[in-house]
Amino acid sequence: MKTYLCLDIGGSKYIVGLIDRDGNLLESRKGTWAALTQECILETVCAEAERLLADTGATPCACGITIPGLADAKRGLWVEAQFSGIRDFPICKAVSQRLSLPCYCDNDAQAYSLAEMIFGCCTQDKDFLYVNVSNGIGGSIVSGGRLLYGARGNAGEYGHCVVVPGGRPCKCGSRGCLEMYAAGPAIARNYEEAGGAPDEGGKRADAKVIAERARGGEALAQRIFTEEGKMLGSLIAKAVNLLNPAKVVIGGGVSLAFDLFGPALKETVVEEIYNGANPDVEILPTPLGYMAGLYGAAAIAVSQTEHLFD
Repeated sequence: MKTYLCLDIGGSKYIVGLIDRDGNLLESRKGTWAALTQECILETVCAEAERLLADTGATPCACGITIPGLADAKRGLWVEAQFSGIRDFPICKAVSQRLSLPCYCDNDAQAYSLAEMIFGCCTQDKDFLYVNVSNGIGGSIVSGGRLLYGARGNAGEYGHCVVVPGGRPCKCGSRGCLEMYAAGPAIARNYEEAGGAPDEGGKRADAKVIAERARGGEALAQRIFTEEGKMLGSLIAKAVNLLNPAKVVIGGGVSLAFDLFGPALKETVVEEIYNGANPDVEILPTPLGYMAGLYGAAAIAVSQTEHLFD
């Protein structure tokens, strides 16, 4: 059975693992960054991968890498990450030289759709949207069984659609982007600005803490997640009207609170889509859960080595 080394690089954490062709997660290890620099990220994931391979004795056939921000999958470049100073980093070449493996990379949101097509809930679907809600908001589009990359490889930037004209400034240079109102840090900000209490350490409560409070019955926390669902739902409704997908898959860390915002999201979509054209669109959280990024890395390697979507 073919095995793939998987490097899931996130904005605040990383996961290194091994996944086989049947989608079995054989081993995984996670950690956080000491610094968000090109040198630190490369050294951290490669050293962790070397330890993993030494401990397991595994001999993967290829390595897949998911990266946040903009990617050039054809050239193996990490083009840009707004949370750091990384620009035009040839990450595939660097990892390949260090680990002696063929390496392939892509934007994490594009990789999530590949993961759903190969390992997840869209193995039989040729038209679907993936919306990733985490520290930022990104996504991808599959049409006719193929990922849509766009003219410059950056299709699916749902998070930078303006939802509040003249609103909060975004690092992309615009104002009022969805990401500034519905990503994980934005949920925390929304809650704080609405009068929500800090966490036990006195810091701003994060989305996970707010979700726990909502499940515990706190009205304000529940309202924040209802507003989250409405905000995401309105943007998704517009995308559904434009692209006519069979499914919309919600991923990212915030998707773990789908029980809290999902009802409002679905209700908003039904209210705002052209129902005659989209009578049975399905909206669901990814079944791959917290490990969706790792499966995305495996899916990148599988699709490239097997030429699945050429």
